[in-house]
Amino acid sequence: MLLLSWICYCLPLYVRDDCTVDLSFISTLASILTLGPEFAVIISLISYPLSVSTTPDGREHIHIFNTAPIKTLFNMGNCNIALMIGGVAYYMLGGTPGNITLPGVLPPAFFYIVLSIAANVVVILLYYLSSQETDLRTMVAPMFLGLLPSIALSSPIGYFLAMLLVMHNGAWLALLFMLPLLLARYSFKLYLDGQRQQYSIIRAFAAALDAKDTYTQGHSSRVAAYTAQIATEMGLPEQRIRRLYDAALFHDIGKIGVPDSILQKPSALTPEERAIIQRHPQTGVDILRNLDSYQDLLPFILHHHEFYDGRGYPDHTKGDELPLDTYILGAADAFDAITSDRPYRSGRSPQAAASILMAESGKQFHPRVVETISAMVARGALGPASSASAEEDTPC
Repeated sequence: MLLLSWICYCLPLYVRDDCTVDLSFISTLASILTLGPEFAVIISLISYPLSVSTTPDGREHIHIFNTAPIKTLFNMGNCNIALMIGGVAYYMLGGTPGNITLPGVLPPAFFYIVLSIAANVVVILLYYLSSQETDLRTMVAPMFLGLLPSIALSSPIGYFLAMLLVMHNGAWLALLFMLPLLLARYSFKLYLDGQRQQYSIIRAFAAALDAKDTYTQGHSSRVAAYTAQIATEMGLPEQRIRRLYDAALFHDIGKIGVPDSILQKPSALTPEERAIIQRHPQTGVDILRNLDSYQDLLPFILHHHEFYDGRGYPDHTKGDELPLDTYILGAADAFDAITSDRPYRSGRSPQAAASILMAESGKQFHPRVVETISAMVARGALGPASSASAEEDTPC
């Protein structure tokens, strides 16, 4: 069990740079069912500090000698507090280590799982509350629900592993049982690596587009940062904020098909030139259409120039025909355009930009969105200075 636990801790999968999944719950559940919660705690205390994993880019290794001691202690404490609380429920409901017969093992195992997840979430939540301002509405439910699919799918595997361990020569069978799991992990890792590389390529493509013009350099990154800040302020769930952030990064990718003579023209556009530049949302959709990972971003990219009153393009949608997310992206795009230098004018202050957006409330922009932007600008929470740090902190 020590060996299995150590292997699981050493092989995390980075779903995102700030989010990993691993097989450790499988070995932990098997330890509890066969040896008992106290042994699961001991196994975790021994195997976790000895684990060696890689960074998201795979270039460096993470171990206790290059990790802050307080971080190692926090992670160990959080995990083992959850194990102990779940273990108490396991014993109170009649759980007996080594007795894994069905259906008697189900109630103690079920409540062990539920209480250990809840304890894990509570400890992390208390940490965030003590270190920074946290919106409980956007944090607790996503964190708890985010753990459930992984735990629900891992639990049967942990039970089968426990069954093998109580059999004659079960240790060898358990090792053989882990081989297909490691193969599945490797396949999933290849998939995630492919997704990450695809994302990096598209993001580099968008950055190259920004770099074509010194006046719009960094525009997509700033709009993405503003969009995430506004969406967070409006209480959108984390998953929608991440999706909207990605859509903002790629919202102008269709301008790759617009001639530089139009993009960088210092004077007013002719009707023909305006018609050409108004095709860039559809061009962006056409570029990303064949990439499965970005299908949910296409509506935002297509409609980020629609107006609340229906005067926008390309489809002249209005009001509640579009989700709030689209209007957030459109307002963030306009906010950055107003506060940035252009060939035909200098950038204006965030306060001036907020006033311009407020004057168009209910016309070009969604009233709730511009009210949020105005309030954020008033307290200095939105503007060119705030977007620099937000770009680093915003999840991708």
